[in-house]
Amino acid sequence: MSHDVLATVVAGLSAASLYALSNVYQEEEAEQIAAEDAIKLSLLAKLARRPRWWIGMGSDVGGYVFEAIALGLGSLMLVEPILSTSLLLSLLLSRWLQHRRVERSGWIAAVVLAVGVSCFLYQVSPSGGDQIASMHDWVLAGVPLTLFILFCVARARRAVGSRRAALLGIAAGAAFGVSAVLTKAFVHYLGGGVFNWVNHWEPYALAVFAIGGLVCSQSAFQTGALPAAVAAEQVMQPLVGVLLGAGLLGEQTSANGLVGFLAVLAAIAAMGYGVVGVARAEYGEEPAPSMSFACDE
Repeated sequence: MSHDVLATVVAGLSAASLYALSNVYQEEEAEQIAAEDAIKLSLLAKLARRPRWWIGMGSDVGGYVFEAIALGLGSLMLVEPILSTSLLLSLLLSRWLQHRRVERSGWIAAVVLAVGVSCFLYQVSPSGGDQIASMHDWVLAGVPLTLFILFCVARARRAVGSRRAALLGIAAGAAFGVSAVLTKAFVHYLGGGVFNWVNHWEPYALAVFAIGGLVCSQSAFQTGALPAAVAAEQVMQPLVGVLLGAGLLGEQTSANGLVGFLAVLAAIAAMGYGVVGVARAEYGEEPAPSMSFACDE
């Protein structure tokens, strides 16, 4: 493993750890906000009055910084699967900080997830790829993705509980996946000077998708269904990121031959199984339900 790949892995794991801490603190605070503020900017305004939410937000910012570093050093195909381990770390921190107990099936799925990520990192040694994509390619990919996000949000408005958390998590994950590709462009522009990004459209689109993803993720946390919210987000973010990395930036993997291809597929399948399995595992000890969501149950 080269020094650049190792540095990318370390930065990616640091980002995943900080994102996990952010998930736990933000879910704990968002669960206390009334349901009528879901999927609105007013939700962020109310959360901003809660000091513990700012601990989560600070961790989120720290995670984003490490993610940007990882994306600046390595490819999306390497970084995004590493970030998916934040689900496992979220459950570990939830057990420690919130005294929640996860069923055995959840831990088995978490181990499968970790093994899948490790195998993926072993098999995939990314190379090539651009930092930016053309406007034409972005329109072809971005319009359908935006419509998909809006569709998930619309469906979530009529759903409750874990179903609502999953739909909003999918929307947030798709938005953050797009943000990851736009972050690559932003970091690229910064290489030409602190203000070199001002005349380019990608940083502004990054702000829109990042804020939209944040509103969706906090609304998902409002339901109190942390595993469903985080799992859905962590499935979609790497999926969208990797697809856009390959489709827009031309990133490639070094897995050769049928055996290498099958190994990568097996690793991806293990990651998918692990994420879904952890999401489905119920807490052994459910926390007291928020009064603001009594009508939703």
